[in-house]
Amino acid sequence: MEAIDRHSNSEQRKRVIAMVGKMFAEQGIRKVRMDDVASALGMSKRTLYEMFADKEELLLECMKVNQERKSEYAAQVAAKANNVLEIVFCLYQNGMEEMKKVHPSMYRDIKKYPKVCEFLNQRKAQSAKKSKDFYEVGVRQGLLRTDINFDIFQFLVDLSMSGFLNDEMLMERWTLADVLDTVVRVHIRGICTEKGQRMLDEFLKEK
Repeated sequence: MEAIDRHSNSEQRKRVIAMVGKMFAEQGIRKVRMDDVASALGMSKRTLYEMFADKEELLLECMKVNQERKSEYAAQVAAKANNVLEIVFCLYQNGMEEMKKVHPSMYRDIKKYPKVCEFLNQRKAQSAKKSKDFYEVGVRQGLLRTDINFDIFQFLVDLSMSGFLNDEMLMERWTLADVLDTVVRVHIRGICTEKGQRMLDEFLKEK
């Protein structure tokens, strides 16, 4: 019965998730308390806890909505793009804009919530399977090299990003946007053919 009550008002849940997702992004997860959420939404804590068992469940729902939004955007981009590098460019630009809106501590804070980490790891595993097909299309299009082990490549990219997010000293020195920009300029360029490198260089000149 409790589960039914918690999910009874879908529109209200959507409103809560949208607002709290923005609060998490702007302030970081640790600084946002359930008291703050209830106050910002003009509702009682009791009502809030009837919808979400705790802060972790609320964060998990925010992450699910965010990941779904990213997937929808990627699908829209892929439907219009002429090749894989155009998709990379669009996702890169979108990612840079999104990172400007996110408080750096949010990425560190996420590690304290095991259910959220499990969900994100599952999404990463699903994405890895799609990435392999994506790279193979790039090879057929003559934009990506044929002599690259893309499983290793993806592992190295993930390792670079996760290593940065797990090191507070590095996060104080550089922004995530700086790291993503370097990943694109170095890692992506390294797997491109000469044709792909020319496209990448033109893109980086214009951005």
